[in-house]
Amino acid sequence: MKKVFSQRIRILALLVAAVFLLYSTKLIQYQIIEGEQHFESSNTSVSFNQTLTASRGDIVDYYGTPLASSQLIFNVILNRATMPGDMLNQRIIEILHILEKNGETINDILPLEQEYPYSFLEGEESEIEWVRNTLDLNIYANESDIVNKLGEKYKLDDVPKELWRKVGGIRYTMDREGYTLSLPFTIARDVSEKTVAVVTENSRELAGVEIYDTSKRYYQDGDIFPHILGTVGPIWAEEYAELKAQGYKLNDTLGKSGLEKLYESYLKGTDGSVNIERNMYGEIVSKEIIDAPKEGDTVKLTIDYQFQDALNDILKNQLEVLQAKPAGSGKEASGISAVVLDAKTGGILAVANYPSYDLNLYSSNYSEYANDENNPLFNRATQGLYRPGSVFKCAVALAALQEGIIDENYTYRCTGTYTYYAPSYTPGCAYGTAHGVCTVERALQVSCNCFFYEMGRLLGVDKMNEIANQMGLGVKTGLEISEKTGVVSNPKYTESLGGTWEVGNVIQTAIGQMDTVVTTVQLATYANTLANEGVRKNTHIVDSIVSIDGEKVYETPVTVLSERKDKNDSYRIVEEGMVMASSQGAASYYLSALPYKIASKTGTAQVSGGYLNATIMAYGPTENPEIAVAVIAEKAGNGYYLAEAVADIYEEYYRLKELRQNENWREMLDAPVTDETVTEEVSGNTDENNTIQ
Repeated sequence: MKKVFSQRIRILALLVAAVFLLYSTKLIQYQIIEGEQHFESSNTSVSFNQTLTASRGDIVDYYGTPLASSQLIFNVILNRATMPGDMLNQRIIEILHILEKNGETINDILPLEQEYPYSFLEGEESEIEWVRNTLDLNIYANESDIVNKLGEKYKLDDVPKELWRKVGGIRYTMDREGYTLSLPFTIARDVSEKTVAVVTENSRELAGVEIYDTSKRYYQDGDIFPHILGTVGPIWAEEYAELKAQGYKLNDTLGKSGLEKLYESYLKGTDGSVNIERNMYGEIVSKEIIDAPKEGDTVKLTIDYQFQDALNDILKNQLEVLQAKPAGSGKEASGISAVVLDAKTGGILAVANYPSYDLNLYSSNYSEYANDENNPLFNRATQGLYRPGSVFKCAVALAALQEGIIDENYTYRCTGTYTYYAPSYTPGCAYGTAHGVCTVERALQVSCNCFFYEMGRLLGVDKMNEIANQMGLGVKTGLEISEKTGVVSNPKYTESLGGTWEVGNVIQTAIGQMDTVVTTVQLATYANTLANEGVRKNTHIVDSIVSIDGEKVYETPVTVLSERKDKNDSYRIVEEGMVMASSQGAASYYLSALPYKIASKTGTAQVSGGYLNATIMAYGPTENPEIAVAVIAEKAGNGYYLAEAVADIYEEYYRLKELRQNENWREMLDAPVTDETVTEEVSGNTDENNTIQ
C-alpha cells in the first residue's frame, strides 16, 4: 500500500514539475524573448480612426475622353496621433527646413509677409480681421502685435524669435483647418520625389511627419473647356459652418464654379476610415480599414472633345481674321463665342469662348487673367448679353405669318427709308439701300429693315415678345450651369431703366435693337427651335452620370420646354428665306459652297461707342437638321463676316462624323482610349425645372 502511495506521490510531483516548467517557459518567452514587444503593446497609448479621402470623380466627354480627372500626388502631413505631445513646434521647425530647402510651397494662410518686417498682405483684409479676432486683439493691432501674440498662444519661447512668424503662421493655419487627433494637417501639397524620399528615410526621427498619397484635380487639356468645367478650391471659413453639417472637413476640396460646383455631390465621392493603433513611441502597430473610400461618380457630357478642340481653333482663327481687317470693319473685335447644338436632342456638342484661359494655370496666373483687358475669364457664351440684331427678324417674320398679317405672296416696296412716322422719325435700311419689292423670303435674304419695321408696327411689341420667348430668346434655355436670362424689349423693362417707351421703339425691337439682349446659347437654342419647327428642347450639356461601379445614376431627359405649332406654313416660308440668305445673301460667299443647304441669318447690332457687334445663327442641313449654330463677336462689324466660322464648323462636324465610322477612329484622331463604361446609357429623375434630384 505504501509503495502504491509513494508512486502516486512521485507521479503527482512530476506533473507539478511539468506544469511549473511549462509556465516558466511561457514566462521566459513573454518576459525575455518577447518582452519588449509585449511591453510596447501593453503601453499602446491610443487607438483611433482617421479619414481616408475619396478621389474626386471624373468629368468626361460623350466618348469617354477625360476632361477633368484626379492625379496622384504626395502631401506632407503633421499627424497628431503619431507625434509625441510636446514635439509639435520642434517638428514644424524640422520639416520646414526640409521643405524650404527643396523649394516646396508651405500651407500658411497667415496674412503677413514671411520675412521681417512682417507687413500685411494686400487684398487680405477679411483674413487680417479674422486673425485679430481669433487672437483677441483690437482692430488697431499691427504686424508685430500679431507675431508676439502667436508666440504667446503657441508657447514659442523655446523657438528662435526669427522663426515665430513661420511657426506661428503654420500653427494658426492648423487651427483654422481643424487639426485634431483624427484630422492631420497638410503642411505641403504635391511635393517632389526628393522631399518624399527625405521624409520617408527619416521617418523615425520625424515621428508625426508623414507622407500621404492623395489626388489633385488635373485637366488633360486645361484650355479646352475652362469656362464650363469650372474650378475646385479649398473650403473657406465662411463656407465651413454650412458644409460641416454635410460631412465636409475644413481641408477638403470643393467645386467652386461651373460643372465642378453644380455636380459637387456626385463628384465628391464618399470618404472612408481606417483604425490605427500606435505604441508609446508613436510608431504604428496596426492599421485596419473600417470603410474603404468610394470614388466620386463620373459626369459624362454631351460635348465632343475633338469637336470642342476644333471649335476653339475656329474661333481663334476667326478673331484673328477680323482683327486683320481695316479699322471699323472688324479690327476692333475683342472677343467671340460660339455654341453648337445637336438638333435632335438639344445637347451641346461644343461651346467656346475666345480669348480663353488654362485651368491648370488658373491659380498661378489668376492676376494676369483677371487684369487682361480682353477678359479671358468671362464666359461670353452663357453670361454675355448682346443685342441680336437682324437675326431677330426670323421670329418677327414667323409671328407675322402665323398671325395672318402677311402670307407668302405679300409684298412690301422698300425705298430705303421707312416713312410711316415721317417727318418726325424716318429710319431706314443700312446705307439707305432701297431693296425694292420684297416678299418675306427676300426680306430675310437681304435683311430689309424697312420690311421688318412695318411687320413690327403691325404686330405690336407683345406679339413679338411672345414668339421670341417661345423660340428661346429672353428666357432660360434649360442649361444646367448658370446663364443670363436676357430680355426682349418691352415698355415695362425700358421704364425700369429710367427710359420712356415711345412709338418708334416697337419698330426698333423688330430688327433686334432697343433693349433686347440675348446670350450666344440662347441664339443657338433659337436656331434649334426653328430647325425643329417650333419645338424648343431643353438645351443641356450633361448626358449622364455613372458611378465607379458602373451603376446608372442619372440621365438628362430630352424635354420640350415650349412649342409654337405651325400655322400658314410659316416655318417652311421662313426657312426658305434663311436658305436664300445662305445661298444668295451676304453670307453666301462661304455658306453656298457647302454641299448641303444651310438656313442662316446674320445680324449687325449697334452698341455703345459707335461699334457693331456681329451675330449669326444657322441650322442644317435643312432636309434633316443635325446641328444648330450661333456665333457672336464683339465689335466685329457685319454679321456676315462670321459666315466663315459657320462654314468651318459644319465642315469639321462632318469630317469628324465620317472619321468615327471607322472602328480605329481614336487612333486616327489621336484620342485617348478610355473606360467604355462611361458611355453607357443611364437613367434618372429630373424635376420640372430640369434640376438634378
